[in-house]
This record gives sequence, C-alpha cells and structure tokens, in this order.
Amino acid sequence: MAVIRSNHRIAAGVYRMTVSGVPLGRAGQFFMLRVSGVLDPLLGRPISIFGADAGTGETTFVYQTPGRGTALFADLLPGQAIDAQGPYGNGFPLESGGAVILGGGIGVAPLHQLAKELRASDPKRRIDVFLGFREEAYCVADFEQLSDSVTVSVGGIVTNDVDFSENAVYYACGPAPMLHTAAEQARAANARFFVSLEKHMACGVGACLGCTCETTNGRKRVCKDGPVFEYSEVQHVL
Repeated sequence: MAVIRSNHRIAAGVYRMTVSGVPLGRAGQFFMLRVSGVLDPLLGRPISIFGADAGTGETTFVYQTPGRGTALFADLLPGQAIDAQGPYGNGFPLESGGAVILGGGIGVAPLHQLAKELRASDPKRRIDVFLGFREEAYCVADFEQLSDSVTVSVGGIVTNDVDFSENAVYYACGPAPMLHTAAEQARAANARFFVSLEKHMACGVGACLGCTCETTNGRKRVCKDGPVFEYSEVQHVL
C-alpha cells in the first residue's frame, strides 16, 4: 500500500503522481497500480517509473487517463492510499558511452529515470534526448536537467530528428509506429538500440501469459521478460 504525496495534472489527460511506501525500482520497471477498495476495474494498471528518489524514498509516475482505471487515479488526493505492486519487469541496461533517448507521448515517462541513472553512472557521458508529442509537450524541463540537449517535436515526426549513426547507445519508448520507424533506422545504421514495449497486462508477474509476444528467441512475456528488449529481438512485432 502506497501513500500519495502529490497528484496533479501536467497536460491534457496527463498527470504526475508521487507516492511513498513502495520499494524503489529502476528505469524501465513498472508498478501495477489500483485504487484501493474499488472492484471495477478489478485489475491494476501497469504504470512505469518516472522517477525514484533514494533520498526521500518516493516514487513518481507520469500517466495518461484514457480509460476508467487510470481516470480514477486522477481523483486521488494527497494522503490517500493506492495499491501499488512492484517494481516489476526488467529495466534498461546502462551501457557505457554516449546515449540517445527517444520518447513519444506518454512513452517519455520511463525515460526520465533512465536519463537520471545514465547520468549518475557516468557524469561525463553525453546524453541527447528527443521527445515527440501529438499536441502538447510535457516534462521537458525534467529532461533538460539531466541531458546535454533536448529536441522537442509537437505534431511532427520525432524520428526525423534522430541520427542513428552516432557513436552512442539508443533507447526508446513510445507508440508502435514510432518504434517501428526507429528500429528501421537503427537496423540501417547498425546501431545498438533498446526499446520498451507497451502491452495490456493483467498480473504483471508473468503468471497469466496475457502479454506474451513472439521474439527471435521464442515467445516471451512483456511484463516479466521485458518490457525492455534489444530491438532486433522484437523488431517484427513493433
């Protein structure tokens, strides 16, 4: 059980919630969140970690409200409790050298903690961030504090701004069309590229097999074996 410290709207249909009372996770991991005492919807919703603060012990989530389950989150107030199970899944690998981070829409959420961990692991490394949004940008200032450059595209095609031939490791999370285009560019440039997949999840721990996907190494569970994969393993499902 987590206690909400803050929960507020940061863009149309997008909210930022900070909680205490949960174990700290890593970039790319997620929690299954559910409003306490509510039976409909019964199942939790997978929400990735936007920030994990070892100093305060607090975890921050940035989430959208497209459905009934997440819409209930938006009404929660500081001091209220929320069921939070996790952290689940495998996080992003912190490869050495320069890093290029590519996020689309709510897919920017897990990438902020990634930028934070990359910077902490090597303060001198170069980190370039590319963020794409359909209508309204958000969380840009958070990325600016951690990176060497932030390029924002609103209403455009953010992958057009990315050069996959740089001597860097590439990371991405976002809608499938964006990941597909990025994977094609990474393949052409022979780039090292990791993607975080989005998938409907029921349990979050791999027991229900509801989020499996076909990979070059057989069927895998996005919640337990992922959600982060090397792109070449899942390129055909992007």
